[in-house]
Amino acid sequence: MALAGFWSASACAQGIKTIKAQDNLYFVGDRTFSCFYITDKGVIVIDPLDSVRAAATMKAIRKVTNKPVTHVFYSHNHWDHISGGQIFKSQGATFVSHIEAKNTITPNPKVITPDSSWSGEKTIFRSGGKVIELYFFGRNHGDGMTVFRFPEHNAVFIIDLVVPDRVLYAYLPDASPKDWLEDLKKIQQLEFDKVYMAHVRAIGNRSDITLVQNYFDDLYAVVEKELQNNTPFFDIPGKVKLPQYKHLKNYDEWLHMNVWRILMEKSIGK
Repeated sequence: MALAGFWSASACAQGIKTIKAQDNLYFVGDRTFSCFYITDKGVIVIDPLDSVRAAATMKAIRKVTNKPVTHVFYSHNHWDHISGGQIFKSQGATFVSHIEAKNTITPNPKVITPDSSWSGEKTIFRSGGKVIELYFFGRNHGDGMTVFRFPEHNAVFIIDLVVPDRVLYAYLPDASPKDWLEDLKKIQQLEFDKVYMAHVRAIGNRSDITLVQNYFDDLYAVVEKELQNNTPFFDIPGKVKLPQYKHLKNYDEWLHMNVWRILMEKSIGK
């Protein structure tokens, strides 16, 4: 989550770039990235983000192909990733999400309701001679979170569950931290050698996933230690330090918020 919807359009427009990851796979954004995948039949977009970035994505698509946008996939139910779809809907694109995302999207006039949905832990989408594997591991960062795998490139696109070079987002709103950590382990079991992400930078590798896992583990450990030492509950966020992660973005601003979220999970069970 990047609170994209709360930034001005002019701020969003600055620095938007197109990254060619593969001959038919591109990422468009600045600090938040959408994805488009070119098939023989048309173009598949993953996460339309907001109207400014969606327009930039459409412009990037037209620079490399005249094929129509046939499908737009939502990664999950959070507005900052799914509010820019109108430009694609007006061209006749079909919108798709996991059923858990579709059922939990808070109404928003800017969010196109998915035309179709899928359920279960995995489905395979085929279009124009290309294949995308869609994985759902349960509730973690939000509802209906989908991890996309491109067999053609032995690559995965992980949205929000892995944000490189940064601590976890603020208070981890709408998240289930313990499940998030477990699902990272499940993602590691998938077959891939390329990792694409939706925030900070688009291209990474397995070490980015491992870093988030390690951060979670260390965060849980240090919070549990303070609880075992009977540190007053409300003193813990100000006392916890993780100097091994001080180089990560937003460490000073968000570490205490991360601690609060783990404390809430430990105190109320979710």
